[in-house]
Amino acid sequence: MSANPEKTAFLKDIRSIRTYKDTPIDEEVLKDLVDAARMAPTARNIQPWEFVVITDREVLTQLAEVHINGRFLKDAPAAIVVLCRRETDYFIEDGSAATQNIIVAARLYDLKSCWIGGCKGPYYENDDIAMCEGVPCKIPPMYDDLCSKLKEIVKAPIEMELISIVSLGYSDEHFVAEKRELEEVLHWNHFNQ
Repeated sequence: MSANPEKTAFLKDIRSIRTYKDTPIDEEVLKDLVDAARMAPTARNIQPWEFVVITDREVLTQLAEVHINGRFLKDAPAAIVVLCRRETDYFIEDGSAATQNIIVAARLYDLKSCWIGGCKGPYYENDDIAMCEGVPCKIPPMYDDLCSKLKEIVKAPIEMELISIVSLGYSDEHFVAEKRELEEVLHWNHFNQ
């Protein structure tokens, strides 16, 4: 079979969009997005995830007030919070796969989205934080507090890890983001080959 870039064109058009129309999203559409998320690949089929769909303006505003990278949530018609049980070895990978499925499925419904980081990620740039296999051995207190507040808002159990918040909405916003060329990032068999 030869390559057909038209088949993947919609994936190449997905961008993080942070402005939305005031148009509500049908409940059945939101349920289908979660259904797509729960079907994501998962290590050992453990399926550590739970999903909280938020359409309540007050809850969206509370999340926006707490999460520094999610201020625009207050204007989104909906968001999906992706949570995973921490006691599994691959909860970050599993939750990330589920998050990506939400974003892809949303695009098929002409929805725009933005992946807002959960309790892992750019928070750990400080060299003073002990790392265990690339992940902080212990969440720094400042971010542990953020995570606790976010989980408290959505009434998630303390043992769940917040992987992501995906904002959702209809939007006319579109932009072309500069991306590195394929030849720059593609390697065959070995790095730099």
